Amino acid sequence: MFRSVKALLAVMSVMVLSACSLEGLLDDVDTPGSGTSFSGNLNIVAATELKPLAPVLDDASHDLGFDITMTTEDGTLANSRTLKQGGFDGTYDATWFATNRYARIIGADGKLGREFSVARSPVVLGVQSSVASEKGWTTKQPTWQEIADSGITFGMTDPTTSNSGFSALSAATTAFADTGRALSEKDIRQATGKVQKLFANQTLTSGSSGWLADRFREHPEQADAIFNYESVLYQLKDEGADLEVVIPSDGVISADYPLSALSSSQDNDAEGKVQALAEWFGQHPEKLKDYHLRVDDTDLPGTVFELPYPANEKTVEALGDAFAHELRNPGNTALVLDTSGSMAGQRIDLLKSSLLPLIDGTADGSPDGEGQVAFRNREQIKLIPYSSEPQQPTRARVDKDNPATTKELADRVERLVADGDTATFEAVLNAFNEVDTSSGDIGTVVLMTDGEVTRGRTFAQFKEAYEQLPSEKKEIPVFVILYGEANIQEMQELAALTGGKTFDALNGDLAAAFEEIRAYQ
Repeated sequence: MFRSVKALLAVMSVMVLSACSLEGLLDDVDTPGSGTSFSGNLNIVAATELKPLAPVLDDASHDLGFDITMTTEDGTLANSRTLKQGGFDGTYDATWFATNRYARIIGADGKLGREFSVARSPVVLGVQSSVASEKGWTTKQPTWQEIADSGITFGMTDPTTSNSGFSALSAATTAFADTGRALSEKDIRQATGKVQKLFANQTLTSGSSGWLADRFREHPEQADAIFNYESVLYQLKDEGADLEVVIPSDGVISADYPLSALSSSQDNDAEGKVQALAEWFGQHPEKLKDYHLRVDDTDLPGTVFELPYPANEKTVEALGDAFAHELRNPGNTALVLDTSGSMAGQRIDLLKSSLLPLIDGTADGSPDGEGQVAFRNREQIKLIPYSSEPQQPTRARVDKDNPATTKELADRVERLVADGDTATFEAVLNAFNEVDTSSGDIGTVVLMTDGEVTRGRTFAQFKEAYEQLPSEKKEIPVFVILYGEANIQEMQELAALTGGKTFDALNGDLAAAFEEIRAYQ
């Protein structure tokens, strides 16, 4: 668990004074290049929010005398699932996630050896300074109920794919349940009304803490606040964002960033190297403090009351299901489907096979569909096929208790035929008109195309039309799934212009792409 600097130094002093040498104990970590008895590499798979700390690991590598590499594969929840499935076996020596609690809950703890927590970062609220002042939150910490009652709009990552979103949702639900214990399925049901009131004000969702932070900085009109790691919020402030860090007074859940050796590592010294690195951090706390991570209780202002993490997998699943289908604002999603002649054959077949599991719900039951990938209850779906011109949309509001609500969507996908030219930008403009966010729905457009444009507006003409759209329409991101290689740059520019992303359906992991996109919807 979390170790203070004093504790680490005390342990090291006892070891030295007693002359008990431990393989991997630093000879002199204060002397650059002094090194250890270890050689070779320490390959770490880490959570994405730790990517900025790569230079710090370079410093550690120099001091400790062995090479340290860090790969930020994904977020903590996705990484934990990959760990359980054996995806890191034989490739990495150690993990550095936001927490190992999720890995333990889903049964992946057998993959982990000793762990050494090196820092903390609570998941808290970053609020625009003017809003925080108006609410009086610059001088006092509000309760979760006060945040819900305030009516402020906010963004949060998807709790089924991102640890920061899951931690915020868990903390809010636990605080509203007010039982003094770890969350249970019964507590979720009892707190439903209060949680719904809070999340009725959510206007932004995302699959990653980084994207959410960037979106909040670049488009402050879209939300009054975001839930994110405290460290990420202070880094935003360093970059010039005008915000206040607000810590709910009745409790949060923190990342504890444990360095953990992997039991599958082929390096017999992996655990010793991990311990040496953890002790190096203890000797150099400023390396973590520079990134606003907490290494003791005096680093940053505000009282942090720690709430318990959900205790078991059934509760985690119940909370994810409740959020997706009951608690959150529903999505309002337009799927723009390229059915031009260039999509004939493999491409149109792949497009169909991508969509049908989302419609019938089987995507959530697949090994790759660990998050809430399928269409969610109450979600508004619009299918807009196009070739030489946009076709009439097929619309549906998903009702999980009535599969007939999505039958027309499935039938439309099955009937798709590739033929004609490609009026992509006309279809995307039509999609903006179809997406309605006036009632609080979270709007997105997903373009599925090979990238070739042969009819209608050019990209330059599209940009001109886009700039004339109402502000609420320009808040809708466009995600592009590419089934070919034509006009890749234009498709990337389209995604960048609207705040979306591009994904490679032919050469990348299509299932993972859809899981990520669904986290933004």
